Amino acid sequence: RVATQLSGFGKAEIQRSEFEGKDWYSVNLYPDGHGSLDEMLQAAWSHGAPDALVVRN
Repeated sequence: RVATQLSGFGKAEIQRSEFEGKDWYSVNLYPDGHGSLDEMLQAAWSHGAPDALVVRN
């Protein structure tokens, strides 16, 4: 649901990982030139990802 809502703000990707025998899911949002990082972060917060943060390589 969150990934679908954020797809208008950039390239949204769902990532699954396993930790201690449980599945964990995260949504990664990559810029595509349609908005700033601040706009992407604010969109994530307002679309159900209150723990969203920016990670830079």
